Amino acid sequence: MKKKLNLGFIILSASLLIGILSRMRAATILENFLLAAIEPDTLKLVGSILLIYLLGNLLSEGGNLRNINSSLEAFIKDRRVTLILPSALIGLLPVVAGAMISAPIVEDSGNKMGLSGEDKTFLNYWFRHIWEYTWPLYPGLILASTIFSVPLYRIVLSQLPLTLSAIAAGCIFGLMRLPCASSPKREKGKAIKGIYGFLLNAWPILAIILFVLVLKIELILSLLIIVLLVIATTRLKREKFLFILKKSLSWRVCLLVVSVMIFKRVLEVSGILSVLSELFNRMGVSPLFPLFFLPLLVGLLTGVTQAFVGISFPLLSPFIGMSDPNLTYAMLAYAGGFTGVLLSPFHLCLVVTREYFKADLGQLYRRLIMPISFVVSVAFIVVFLKTFFGG
Repeated sequence: MKKKLNLGFIILSASLLIGILSRMRAATILENFLLAAIEPDTLKLVGSILLIYLLGNLLSEGGNLRNINSSLEAFIKDRRVTLILPSALIGLLPVVAGAMISAPIVEDSGNKMGLSGEDKTFLNYWFRHIWEYTWPLYPGLILASTIFSVPLYRIVLSQLPLTLSAIAAGCIFGLMRLPCASSPKREKGKAIKGIYGFLLNAWPILAIILFVLVLKIELILSLLIIVLLVIATTRLKREKFLFILKKSLSWRVCLLVVSVMIFKRVLEVSGILSVLSELFNRMGVSPLFPLFFLPLLVGLLTGVTQAFVGISFPLLSPFIGMSDPNLTYAMLAYAGGFTGVLLSPFHLCLVVTREYFKADLGQLYRRLIMPISFVVSVAFIVVFLKTFFGG
């Protein structure tokens, strides 16, 4: 069912329908479609996301991720930490069904600790997604940054409480339930070798942090530099590189991104946003209700982060604002949308990892309720603190 759902075409159809219902002339609709597709923000967005997929596939196919994990295990003693490290590390790269990459490693470690299929599924699934609220390589964040025309680092900083609470929730409702077990004592030389191996393989990820979050270099330029350096330093055969390149260049991704930008523009020029704003004001609806539940619904129905951001965020712009967006409200909307994604039966990571570990879906959902509620509670607390105390 998920494979039949082409979100790009659906969003384009919605844009066309809004244009028709707003009584825009056919020439005006076509003009706005074309202008949205070729504007610099759209082209940079498409380029950035394609480079992200290329970088992710280069590091995955090049063995960097496996080497990073084995390097960390050389100097981390707590087996509970080494159990979730593969999932957390894979989570730094937005690859499709990324939880399946770490699943075999989690399976091996989990079996040694006598964990159930539900335990292994929950830990792998949860820690795979802890970074998606703030890691600058995730298309959803880049899309939100482009929609509201704010620097990416501002989105990251505003949503930091979500990632911190997700890590805390994973530890409280996941790791702390497991028996404490230390790995055998390691030699000092092995630990030093592990640190060296980590730095050697993780430098592209560390470079992203340095370029984007510290030096505040534009994302597409940062990615281009890092991808070229990875290609130059990785000894890949021509056939292998062409395979990775072909795997990374997805027309579906390009269509989805372009369709979101077209949808945003049509909403702006049609005047429907002001109508929606006036309607909500007349109804006396608290902005917190649509801010949280509209993205949640889209996330639940699609299981795709870019979908809830691309569809619901432009619709929520009367509440969030465009010229000077309220990033606290945007953070709440993101929390709602990602709650839907995590619970969606169409979320590919959930489907494949549950099947891999043969976990009971009902038990898995029960395991997810408390940590998700914890993250959502933190999001609402941040909104109330910002609303009543400012800052």
